[in-house]
Amino acid sequence: MHLPLRPRLLAVVAALLLAASAAAQNVVVMQSADAATLDPTLNRETPTFNVLINVFDALLDKEAEGGYAPGLAESWEAVDETTWRFELRDDVLFHDDTPFTAEAVAFTVARILDEETGSAIRGGFDFIEEVEVHGDHELTLRTTRPMPLAEHHFSELLIVPPHAFDGDGAAERFGRNPIGTGAFRFVSWQRDVELRLEAFEDHWRGAPAVDGLTFRPAPEAVTRVSALQAGEAHVAAQIPPSLAPVLEAAPDVSLKAVDGARAIYVGINSVAGNEALQDPRVRRALNLAVDVEGIVEGILDGRGTPTTTLLTEVDFGYDPAFEPFPYDPDAARTLLAEAGHASGLELTLQSPNGRYVGDAAVAQAVAEQLGAVGIDVNLEIREYGAYVGDLFSGNAPDLYLIGWGNAPLDADFILPSLLRTDELLSYTSDPDLDAFLDAGRGTVDRDARLEAYRGALELMTERAYAIYLYKPQDLYGVSDAIDWEPRTDERLWMIDVAPR
Repeated sequence: MHLPLRPRLLAVVAALLLAASAAAQNVVVMQSADAATLDPTLNRETPTFNVLINVFDALLDKEAEGGYAPGLAESWEAVDETTWRFELRDDVLFHDDTPFTAEAVAFTVARILDEETGSAIRGGFDFIEEVEVHGDHELTLRTTRPMPLAEHHFSELLIVPPHAFDGDGAAERFGRNPIGTGAFRFVSWQRDVELRLEAFEDHWRGAPAVDGLTFRPAPEAVTRVSALQAGEAHVAAQIPPSLAPVLEAAPDVSLKAVDGARAIYVGINSVAGNEALQDPRVRRALNLAVDVEGIVEGILDGRGTPTTTLLTEVDFGYDPAFEPFPYDPDAARTLLAEAGHASGLELTLQSPNGRYVGDAAVAQAVAEQLGAVGIDVNLEIREYGAYVGDLFSGNAPDLYLIGWGNAPLDADFILPSLLRTDELLSYTSDPDLDAFLDAGRGTVDRDARLEAYRGALELMTERAYAIYLYKPQDLYGVSDAIDWEPRTDERLWMIDVAPR
């Protein structure tokens, strides 16, 4: 049967609208990298965490505006500076229909802190001294010291079921086939291709508005943008400024920008790198040789803010008395000569490609600018997973380009992890700096903390333990087929995503 032209056209339009609606029921999210594991007790790196927060719930929810709301904990209070009491929900199920209880919280903390687990996030939770369970839905958590950012850490404590770790090989299986309490549950994972989740109808918040999520890794930004334009993706993260005009001109797609919380920097291995890097004059020379404002304008199209050390004015601990290093190659050459390197210096710089916006191009610019003052840079561009694995296991080159998100916008969340002796991503050992950082995290007194970070910033400027770069603005491509807004903290939390 042949329909008349107008009814046929209406039928086609209706079919297209129906197809678009159906497609939006499974939301495709594209990041630059795949998850490293699906066990939240092992890893917190951003692409991994963005998958995990949709499969697991934390004690507290971190709100987009920066506050904290009830999560698995229905209520909580600080009894004193080192004691927290939690009342837990009694209506929560794991994805295998096992009830959630306080024992799961105690087990999760114990697993993270157990040295045999080998957790990369252990240092972020080693302030927890004891978890005392009071029945199924109440617990007390005691800390070794006052923790100004305790609530933030509780919002990252994703809870796992104890029974899923029983038996030989159970932990390894869990890392590939997880069981959480989150709004979406695991379906399948083809590593480096796609990870599929489906809506958990019995979630304590209520069922999500979409049927499922698919996370697809794509290191090349142009691939993410092309997929979005073709209707093959609904959210594309880490859009480089060079591709922003493409999305601004594309139909059925919106470009969304938020001020970023991630500091991009070049770490300096002053512990086990080239011996010259132990000299603060050399490290200062590296900073003076790099034109940060030029990199922000030329590579990020102005969509970034140079940092003062690793902070900007939105961060607690920032002090306007300190300014970013100026671009002064002549002064850099003078310092190198004073340090005995007038005839040159050879260093290795490594960088990922595609993990951060323009990362390889930024590393290339840094290498060229260092070369202009007499430093011969061996630039190595590496696959992100292996690269960050080496950094977290103590195998850093002389210089390494990396980023660190500062979701709570607080100096304590970034400075100790990157610069305190023996911390997660630190290749620095300075007892004077350690003392300031410990003082800043050892009290909840705001003025005392600011004073401690003022001392830390002074040392970080004088002794230049990194090449301080910038915080980029975060750009996202979002299909008009869904309602979803990006967050400053880079969390791709899809609980609120809905089809239009």
